[in-house]
Amino acid sequence: MRQVGPGEGTSRKRSFVKLAILLAVASSGFLAYSFTPLGEYLQPNAMEGFFDSIAGYWWAPLVFIVLYAILTTVGVPMVVMTFVAGFAFGAMWGTLYVLVGANIGAGLAFDLARYLGRDFISRYIKGPIDRIDRQLRNQGFLRMLQLRLIPLIPFNLLNFAAGLSGIRKIHYVLGTMIGITPSTFIYAYTAASLMQVYMAGAELDDVARAALRSSALSNLGIALALLISISLTPVIYRKIRPKAA
Repeated sequence: MRQVGPGEGTSRKRSFVKLAILLAVASSGFLAYSFTPLGEYLQPNAMEGFFDSIAGYWWAPLVFIVLYAILTTVGVPMVVMTFVAGFAFGAMWGTLYVLVGANIGAGLAFDLARYLGRDFISRYIKGPIDRIDRQLRNQGFLRMLQLRLIPLIPFNLLNFAAGLSGIRKIHYVLGTMIGITPSTFIYAYTAASLMQVYMAGAELDDVARAALRSSALSNLGIALALLISISLTPVIYRKIRPKAA
């Protein structure tokens, strides 16, 4: 049996401690959101009211971007904040602010996982997992793009998982930047459409209000159809790729 030297034992202990810190950071946001008042502050009504109160200031988008990045880094679910961006800033600007904050937060979460957990993971990956890890190093951009196009995969979980894997940082960044853009716009666009109905409802007669609601529902249906289409893009690509080759 191979003897473990003092240096190797210390290295293993250090990597285990770093992994424990990573798990604490990665779960802290979700636990705080679920079991503390933070969840109440991040509800759509509360967040919308907060950003409405600072909407007249030039630094309001900066506050949103910084808040989005920080919450993403610690693993807080961010779908609600994406909808809030559409409510508060509209479809186009809301999408832009979410993309900036999400990409900053995703990059920070990746760096945390890479620094705190990669050493521990690389010691024990073998067999099929090792083959997947090598594939991510060689085809990381394509794989990350495919995963980001599927909205059902939790955004924060994928951030940390990518950092633990062998994917190259540049492939991760590009795959994330491109992959989350369609769904982000769809969420913000849907929220902006619903906000339009909410804001204008009291000022219109019944006929105009019904027409506006019908238009909003149509927009919602279009957004849902686009979201489903984007989600199926990786599946369609895998089916047509052999024929193209």
